[in-house]
Amino acid sequence: MTMQKIHEVQTPYIVKSEDEAIGKDTIFIKQDGEPIAVIVPYAEYQQWQAHKVSSFAYSLEDQDFERQWAAFQRLKPDLLKKHEGLWVGIVHEQVAAIGDSSNSVLEKILNEYGDVPMYIQEVRAEPRVYQMTGRVIISRQPAEGSE
Repeated sequence: MTMQKIHEVQTPYIVKSEDEAIGKDTIFIKQDGEPIAVIVPYAEYQQWQAHKVSSFAYSLEDQDFERQWAAFQRLKPDLLKKHEGLWVGIVHEQVAAIGDSSNSVLEKILNEYGDVPMYIQEVRAEPRVYQMTGRVIISRQPAEGSE
């Protein structure tokens, strides 16, 4: 990256497209010694825009998922009375599907709502806990060069 100094003047500065740095290097524009703007190659700008859009989309998905989870927690006391042991799918912060398995609930939601943020959980008073007794090596790959 090459830094070029653009001198402060009273009249607007014109960047000529013939300038060798344009489109190849990042150019910093400073005022009173402090950066105020940057001219970047267009390809870098496109990458930044794509990243910005994808990051925004992920954060929205995370927020939507959190809302569905929070709705399940709010609804859980009533769900325990009516649907304990069944699986429930939450969409738009409401019960969207109930079934005997997570797959059946997922299928119902996808058929009715499409691919939307959702939360699917078995309705249980206590979370399911799996006990692991210990590690068992099923097979071991020999290290390279040691056979």
